[in-house]
Amino acid sequence: MKAKRLTILMLTAMLLFLFSVTASANTIISRTDTVTGQGTLNISGYLYVKSSGSGAVFADVYRVVNGTEQHVARGSNVISGGPRTANFNISINGLSQDTYVVRYSYGGPLSSITITSVGF
Repeated sequence: MKAKRLTILMLTAMLLFLFSVTASANTIISRTDTVTGQGTLNISGYLYVKSSGSGAVFADVYRVVNGTEQHVARGSNVISGGPRTANFNISINGLSQDTYVVRYSYGGPLSSITITSVGF
């Protein structure tokens, strides 16, 4: 019985640790874009990979309905192999005609992220 309780306690501690690490993994970028269109939203830019690990850039797309943002889609691009400067492209398909707000974040050993192009 003690072994079972110890196993459950260790598993719970491990899950809490993993949750705390993943919950804080994304760093929000202060840039926000507003675009109008339909079809495929293309986002491109470049960044610096600080170390040999891998990271990801995320683009969250929202539609404003009655003054409230509703999450529509999320696109991402995984970048690995540093230290180096890398380009990235994110394509989000199937958006209907509307005005969208795009917010960015990243996780992993990335820095100096620059968005160069956003549009349909």
